[in-house]
Amino acid sequence: MAITLKDVANVVGVDPSVVSRVLNNKDGNYKISEVRKEEIRKAARDLGYVPNISARIIQEGSFGCVALLISSDSGKSYLPSHLLESIHDELEKCDKHLLLTKLPDTNSNEYSKMPKVLQTLMADGLIVDYTHQVSGEIVSQIENHTLPAIWLNVKRDKDSVFPDNRKAGEIATQKLIEAGHKNIAYVTELTHFSGDTSKMHFSVDDRYFGYEAGMKKSGLQPLNINNNNKLLPREEQVDYFVEILSQSDRPTALLTYWPSIAFPIIQAARILRLHVPQDLSIITFASCMAESGGLSIDAMIEPEIEMGIEAVKMLNEKIKNPGKLLPSRLIDFSYRKAGSV
Repeated sequence: MAITLKDVANVVGVDPSVVSRVLNNKDGNYKISEVRKEEIRKAARDLGYVPNISARIIQEGSFGCVALLISSDSGKSYLPSHLLESIHDELEKCDKHLLLTKLPDTNSNEYSKMPKVLQTLMADGLIVDYTHQVSGEIVSQIENHTLPAIWLNVKRDKDSVFPDNRKAGEIATQKLIEAGHKNIAYVTELTHFSGDTSKMHFSVDDRYFGYEAGMKKSGLQPLNINNNNKLLPREEQVDYFVEILSQSDRPTALLTYWPSIAFPIIQAARILRLHVPQDLSIITFASCMAESGGLSIDAMIEPEIEMGIEAVKMLNEKIKNPGKLLPSRLIDFSYRKAGSV
């Protein structure tokens, strides 16, 4: 027989409503001593009390749950640990838990292929981390669903939170200019990106456009090192940059899309006996993981934690005001100095 709130209340000698407030962390407005709270929690543990979520759903009309939707293609969702943890922790503050589910990477309009959270009501809202090449059918399913949704790391005018990549590109370029550089080049991610950028994440264009704006604002000529928009295997990248850095008019500073492309550049510089930052300055875009992992390159750090927190706050706002469109919120990068400029 299941243990109830009343059973716990009888052991402690209080009203079941007091037990409910304590165990649901809703006792802030009530004068309940810490000793009494611990007695209630201990009694609940000893009796093996487990809250009945179905009863809560009926009483409050809330699942206490938010679904995080990601693509079944991992390359179309960005979910580093700091971002996931910030979403989880912010939901915990709201007494909500997180449900992770996958959206199909397909243009199919078959309803049966959609995750259960879009077929039945089982969450209070959605956070969509499907960042690019999203099919029109999926967009339509989410936008027309009764559940409020916030898009994460997707460039949209409404109901989205994403990092200001363009501004970050311009800031990084300005720092290189302030360090005395004029011959500054931008290096895209040669391993994965080439050709039609409309099929890629918006950051591929926006980071370059920010760099380009910063260069033109100072009357300097932009230079995009992109291997003629062709992919370059990792084993060929060091030689590629050796050739570039061997030229008489070589760049004296580089802004790179991601740390993975900065590493072969540093190897090439060592081969040529170029010292960083004396002979070559480098700034890269990077994640929070790179920052905590001891990245030795100056970096524009993605606001992963801030994005997660803001996404939950925006979703809570939409849950309270169903159907209301919210202006999208841009989050600034932070600059981490590590001695490469």
